Amino acid sequence: MRRGGRTLILIGLLLAVGAVALAIVLGQRPAAPKPTPTPTPEGVKIVVAVQSIPRGGRILTGQVELVDWPSSRVPPNALTDPDVAVGKFAKQDIARGIPILPGMIAASPAEAAAAGGSAAALAIQTGRVGVAFPLRSTYPDQANLPFDRRDKDVLPRLLSVAYAIQPGDRVDVLACFWVYELDKEFQSRTPNKIGYIDPEKKGQPVEGMGGRPIVAPGGAPGVEGPSEPQLPRMVCQWTAQNARVLGLGDWVVAAPPTPPPAPGGGQPTPTPLPPLPQIVTLEVDPQDALVLKYARETGAQIDLVLRSPNDKDKFSTEAVTLQYMFERFRVAVPPKLDYGIGGAGGQPVGATTP
Repeated sequence: MRRGGRTLILIGLLLAVGAVALAIVLGQRPAAPKPTPTPTPEGVKIVVAVQSIPRGGRILTGQVELVDWPSSRVPPNALTDPDVAVGKFAKQDIARGIPILPGMIAASPAEAAAAGGSAAALAIQTGRVGVAFPLRSTYPDQANLPFDRRDKDVLPRLLSVAYAIQPGDRVDVLACFWVYELDKEFQSRTPNKIGYIDPEKKGQPVEGMGGRPIVAPGGAPGVEGPSEPQLPRMVCQWTAQNARVLGLGDWVVAAPPTPPPAPGGGQPTPTPLPPLPQIVTLEVDPQDALVLKYARETGAQIDLVLRSPNDKDKFSTEAVTLQYMFERFRVAVPPKLDYGIGGAGGQPVGATTP
């Protein structure tokens, strides 16, 4: 009996040791890898007009489609099912590339006719405003602009990033200002004109030129003044950022006239292409709208730059002046020589055309 009891005790001890060893081994095994979560897509599919839809018109299949839209910029209440819009009637003119919102559509022609306002207003997010911006020079003195700024065909392409900008894009606005020296009291450009009384001409006022007193050759006193109008100093800076493009060109565009049939049953005259847009509508915050208004009214030179739809950062830039350019890029000021070469098709800023 003693031998059988000892055997049972020995078997129990061996089982206990085995259980402990098994627990230690299992505890040292690496944990099973957690499944990698599926990345959330950047874009959200929303219903967008792929064709222009006139006010009161029935929305047909093919005029609206699901389009990938950056999730952070989806307008409130944007539709995600084209069937919700198809068959309805447009309350406003809906331009191509505009997301379809519930407030833009009506169940009947009567409801659509009773609605007022514009499709552009419905597309603007709360707290933002729409501002139209010309794709042309706003500087009043055209003669003082570089040749590419005076070219009416080239300039819109420069301002619109070669017409790459489309509705829904995000852009930033660059502005260059031309700074003049002013007389603080008169608020006119210096140098001032000077008037004095000539005692030898019975007190008649004589008008002179403002400048520096000098001693002319021969010892006679004189006044040295500028030989041309004051040249401005240019400064360029980044202004409004991350503005959404609401539209390119006019919102209401007349349909091109139908070409008359060719005489003799030949091929009809091809319809002329519509003119390139000359204006862009941006969605900005109210303060940036004032910035653009001020820049346009003061004749600043403005350009648009296109940014990635995934880029939401605010840029911090340094104002660019002539001194900045020369110091940053180590441009050497050329010495004065007794010879020179001709220009390369342009004139310095401020120079007048002969």
